[in-house]
Amino acid sequence: MRHDADLVLFDPDRSFVVRAAESESTQGYTPFEGVELTGKVVSTYLRGNLIFDKGKVVGAPRGRYLSRPG
Repeated sequence: MRHDADLVLFDPDRSFVVRAAESESTQGYTPFEGVELTGKVVSTYLRGNLIFDKGKVVGAPRGRYLSRPG
């Protein structure tokens, strides 16, 4: 049996300023622009694989579309 893990490494002491230009979102804006926040995700693991590290998405997309019954 295989068990996968999703895990986030979080630094509660790291602060940063929110910038829409630095976001992965294609929205192009944020109501939090210029706000300083404390606590930042350092790395993210999806199914045991590193997918986000030091502010950058790492590797190829691994998701798949799941359709909803309609």
